[in-house]
Amino acid sequence: MRTLIGIGILVLISYSFTFRDEAWGFYGHRLINKNAIFTLPDELRPFYKSHLDYIVEHAVDPDKRRYAVRGEAIRHYIDLDHWGVDAGQNLPRNLGDAICRNAAFYYIRAKDTILIFDTNQISEKEYVYTQDLQLNTTVFKSSVNSFRLSRWVNQTAIKEYDQNQWLVDITLGDSTIFPQLANAQSIWIDDKFSNHGILPYNFERVYRNLVAAWQNKNLDLVLRYSADIGHYIGDAHVPLHTTKNYNGQLTNQVGIHAFWESRVPELFAEKEFDFIIGAAQYLPDIRSHIWEVIQSSHHYVDSTLKIERELSVSFPADQQYCYEDRLGVTTKLACEKYTKAYHTKIDNQVEKRMRASIISLGSVWLSAWVDAGQPDYKEMIKKPDIVSVDSTVIPGSRFEIRDHE
Repeated sequence: MRTLIGIGILVLISYSFTFRDEAWGFYGHRLINKNAIFTLPDELRPFYKSHLDYIVEHAVDPDKRRYAVRGEAIRHYIDLDHWGVDAGQNLPRNLGDAICRNAAFYYIRAKDTILIFDTNQISEKEYVYTQDLQLNTTVFKSSVNSFRLSRWVNQTAIKEYDQNQWLVDITLGDSTIFPQLANAQSIWIDDKFSNHGILPYNFERVYRNLVAAWQNKNLDLVLRYSADIGHYIGDAHVPLHTTKNYNGQLTNQVGIHAFWESRVPELFAEKEFDFIIGAAQYLPDIRSHIWEVIQSSHHYVDSTLKIERELSVSFPADQQYCYEDRLGVTTKLACEKYTKAYHTKIDNQVEKRMRASIISLGSVWLSAWVDAGQPDYKEMIKKPDIVSVDSTVIPGSRFEIRDHE
C-alpha cells in the first residue's frame, strides 16, 4: 500500500512483479499484531490472547477498506518531505490546524463560488474574510478565530471528507463561523494538506476510539480498534510510508516499496527475525509517541533508497530476479540471495522496524486500557456495532490510491 501494508504485506508488484492475492501478502501486519500480544503484562495479556485469532485476522482490515471507504487511503502514510526538511518537528499536531493552514474555503452557490477566506493568510490567530465575501453578505466581524475554524474542521467537516471534492453542508456544526449568504448551499474546502497523508493524526483518532470503547466495555469495538491501530502502527514504522518517493518512482526504483516490506520479511522473518522483544510500557504522551515513530521511520528513507540503488548496479543482473509458482501463476520475484544482500546491507533495518512496531503496539494497547481506567474485561459484553460516519462505505465507488498498490 502506501495505503496498504505496514511492514511486509503485498507481494511484489513492480520490477515487473505480478500482484498476487492477499492470502500471503498481508503476512507482516498479522505477524505484528500477533507478537504484540505477548508483550502485554499479565493483567491484560489474557484478554488479547483469548481473542488472538480476531486480532490477527483483522490486522489487514484497513487495507481492505481503502477502495471503498471515504478517506481511508490517506490514513496510511504522511509525506514528510513534501512539507520541508524539519516537517516532523514543525507540522501542526492538530489535524484541523494542519488542514486550515493549507486550504481555501469557498461558498458554493448555483452559479458561482465565493472565497470565504484563504487560510494561507492569517493574522493574530484570525482568518480574515475576503473582500468578495463582504460585498456579497452582511459581515459583522472581519475575521474568524483560527481555533474555532480548526475545531469545526475536526468535529464536523472531517466526517464529510472526500478526496475528489470536499463539500460540507453549511448547516452542519457551528454554522456561526460562516456569514449568512443567500442561496449558498455548501462549503467547499480546497484542501492541499490531506492528500499528502494524515497517518499520525488518524492514529490519534483511532486511539481515542479505543479508549472510549474500553470505557464503554464494548467488546466489538475494543477488538476492532485494537486490530486497526495495529495496522496503522505497522505503517508508521515503514520508512517509505513517510515520503513522497514512496515506491521509488522519483528515483527509477519502482517496486522498492513491496521489496522492502513484503519480500524481505516473507523470506526471513520466520527463519531469522528475533521476536523476543520485551515488555510493553505505558505511554504517557500518545501524540509524542506517534510523531517520534514517524520521524524515526523517515530517518531511514535515504539509506533505504540509496542502498537498493547501489546494490542493483553491483549485483549480477541475471541473479536479481527469479521465477516462483504462486497460486498456480508463474511470478517474477527478487531472488533470495539478492534479497538477503539487501537485507544485510541495510543492517537488518526491516527486522528492526518490525520489532519496534511490535513493542509500540503492545504499549499502545496497554496505554489505552490504562487511560480508560483499567476496566475489568471479564465484564465486557457484545454490543450492537455502530459504524462511524468517517467509515461510511460508498456503494459502487472506488477511490484512487497510490499506484504501487
